[in-house]
Amino acid sequence: MVEGGFKNFYLSVWSDYLPGYLYVLWFLGKLGSFVHLDQLFLFKLPAIASDLATGYLIYLIVKKIKSPKAGLIASAFYIFNPALIFNSTLWGQVDSLTALFYLLSIYLIGVNSLASALVLSIGSAFKPQVALAAPIVLMLMLKNHWNPKKIMGYILLSAAVFLLIFLPFNLPDKNPLIFVFERIGATLNQYPYGSVNAFNFWGLWGFWKPDSLGIISPKILGFVIFGVISFLSFIRFSKKDGGEYHLAAIFMAANFLFFTRMHERHLLGVFAPLVISASLNPLFWVSYLGFSSTYVLNLSYAFEQQAVNKSGIFTPVSIQAIIFLNLIFFVLLFVKNKLKFALLKSKAFVFEKISFSNKQLKILLLLILAFSLLARTLWLGSPKNEYFDEVYHAFTARTILHGDSKAWEWWNTPPEGFAYEWTHPPLAKLGMVVGMLIFGENSFGWRIPGALLGVGSVLLVYLIGKRLFKDEVIGLLAAGVFSLDGLALVMSRIGMNDSYLLFFVLLSFYLFLRDKNFLSALAFGFAISSKWSAVWVIPIFLLAQVVLKKKISLSYLWFLILPPLVYLANYIPMFLTGHDLSIFWGMQKQMWWYHINLKATHPYTSPWWSWPFLARPIYLYTSDEVGGIVSRIYAMGNPLVVWGGLISTAVAFYFAVTERAKKLAFVVFSYLVLFAGWALSPRIMFLYHYLPSVPFLAVATGYILRRFPKIIPYFFVAGLILFVYFYPHWIGLPVSLSLDKSYYWFASWR
Repeated sequence: MVEGGFKNFYLSVWSDYLPGYLYVLWFLGKLGSFVHLDQLFLFKLPAIASDLATGYLIYLIVKKIKSPKAGLIASAFYIFNPALIFNSTLWGQVDSLTALFYLLSIYLIGVNSLASALVLSIGSAFKPQVALAAPIVLMLMLKNHWNPKKIMGYILLSAAVFLLIFLPFNLPDKNPLIFVFERIGATLNQYPYGSVNAFNFWGLWGFWKPDSLGIISPKILGFVIFGVISFLSFIRFSKKDGGEYHLAAIFMAANFLFFTRMHERHLLGVFAPLVISASLNPLFWVSYLGFSSTYVLNLSYAFEQQAVNKSGIFTPVSIQAIIFLNLIFFVLLFVKNKLKFALLKSKAFVFEKISFSNKQLKILLLLILAFSLLARTLWLGSPKNEYFDEVYHAFTARTILHGDSKAWEWWNTPPEGFAYEWTHPPLAKLGMVVGMLIFGENSFGWRIPGALLGVGSVLLVYLIGKRLFKDEVIGLLAAGVFSLDGLALVMSRIGMNDSYLLFFVLLSFYLFLRDKNFLSALAFGFAISSKWSAVWVIPIFLLAQVVLKKKISLSYLWFLILPPLVYLANYIPMFLTGHDLSIFWGMQKQMWWYHINLKATHPYTSPWWSWPFLARPIYLYTSDEVGGIVSRIYAMGNPLVVWGGLISTAVAFYFAVTERAKKLAFVVFSYLVLFAGWALSPRIMFLYHYLPSVPFLAVATGYILRRFPKIIPYFFVAGLILFVYFYPHWIGLPVSLSLDKSYYWFASWR
């Protein structure tokens, strides 16, 4: 455009953009010729500025309807939404402009009607989806009792401005109206498919499928479904306070879900009006957070399609599952909820009384612990040799057992098939040494300490659930849920450091809840001496200080003193081999450099956001097939625990918001922070990094089961059946090939 001008643009290059955004690109092109700035930076600025402007607009709207505090919260949830950051800052797409024009045209109708009309027409010349605001603007005009002449005047004005935007691009001999329809047609008809990688309704039948097949085609059906939904929405929400913003959210969601020719980024328009609706009705936060999550997944899928070596995480079944989630989040927008967040004065929920005596509850706890002990120790010595990362951890523990200084020297060449494990602190390896001193230098010896700590983690889940909610039944239910999980089981039966990390993190947290700060700091020292990722419990401590209204005490100084001392004490065996502090410090630097510079690949790696969906488990061990029999050790969760827990956590979040249940919100936060922090990690990741979050998933599930006791027997019967079914697959028992094949419910589980 800078070189050839507006008139020749559509003749000289291909573009399915309407003229509105082309003016912005022309300006940036001019600017780039005068100012030497990075081109990518320049062309991403409009989307970034649009996100910030929309965030400020959301603040103004919610501030007016509710309060400044609510406005700040809603604005923050919008601006810091990963969906927008990925789309605008990383990808440079301009769909956030849709949200800005769309929302602004609705907001201005009560401020400056002329400006509203201008924004609507200009925005529609940028993105056709902005025109979806027109019925809402018309509704607001009628609400304000405008006379027909005034309404008609604004309609004509909008049409005139829209036409004027197109005129500089029109050829002299072309009818302007025909030119406008041609450009709109070129934009809307560019991709004549049901879904263009979008996780919408038509994506259930696959992507890139033609949408014009006969009279009753997906394209026609999409218009019909959208029309029916729009009509029903108007009837239900048009007369409610703030209903225009909820209608706007519904229109954008329905546009994405039911119209054909949708890209994944067309869902972005829903977030701005929906976060306003969520500020008025807390139930809609579920839809806001849900759509945000599925959009990130959808964007990841689109990115995955460009990869040469695809991970296999996104299968037809998993995609259909995400689409069904989108449909559920959409249906939730119609659920009637009269609660107003600003007026909410809910009391704490009162649980039903239980008929069990204290003695019976203690017996149930003992049964859960006995079950956990048996599950973790039966056939623990099989396989007899090191498998998976035991070739690092257990091998190095054996080296320490023999007093060999090579265990502490990162520069040594290990025997073939093994490696000296210096990339993590040594506590877990020292624990394995203790196990081998007691039970002998064998696989059972180096695995039994982790297995016993796994049982201890079940007990700690019980104690934490009981302590947080002052309800022993919640603690029991949480422990029962956790005892049925496969990921916790598998990682407690292998000679690695994850079981140690989990136990000491939970122990430190439980002691912190009891104000045993000396012991809590000591346990935190053991946790950080197992794995550096224990630092993610610190935000949990800080929030607990606020939520539980704990008094600041001098005993908190122990957290500055004891963890470093405990950490250093773990290296005493290293000092006894003749190494000094320079080797100690050198090892810490090597650990840091290793994890930030690791560029390794692995066929079973998985991104952090996929863990709650159990998208990509990982083989830890597999034997050769002999006579149709095979044995495998597969790190994956119990589907009922993982998926049911995810639903329970979402429901718990809803209760936390609607009832202002701070402790419940705290559990949700703890669950999230212990795995979402991995989003910042530059190295490859695996499903077992999700392990520290599972106890809080179990506590949230225990709470929900306590509120809905009729579900309890069904949940645990189904959970136990799945546990028995998957147990051979989790611990490596020999099974037939036919049974083994039955474990792979999805292609990504292979």
